[in-house]
Amino acid sequence: MKMKNKMKKSSEKQKLSAMVLKVAEGYINLGETTEERENYLRSACSAWNIACLPPLKREPAIKQYIEQYQKINKADEADCRSLEENLRLLIKQKDKLYPDVNVQILGSRIENINGRDHVTVASAQII
Repeated sequence: MKMKNKMKKSSEKQKLSAMVLKVAEGYINLGETTEERENYLRSACSAWNIACLPPLKREPAIKQYIEQYQKINKADEADCRSLEENLRLLIKQKDKLYPDVNVQILGSRIENINGRDHVTVASAQII
């Protein structure tokens, strides 16, 4: 699989950011602080990337993501189950809303500008 990095026009980046926000509607705002919202955003972006994988590669990717989350956060079983449920819901939502968009998200961040959160997403087209 080749990944082609292209500089995207800001309008295209905004469009992908808007798509991610639509997929993760309500999920990112579970965070009370910008840092917490960025964590939810990263999780949503991971779900997006998993949704871009071929169907047979999704389950192993979900399991690997949960295992890494558990190790890094020393999360208990309930936290891991909750995360897995959220990942699966986000993947389903991405498939429903944007089944033909096959763009890997390389990074994301939330900036507070004039009292409002702005999401930026860096991406690469899979060709």
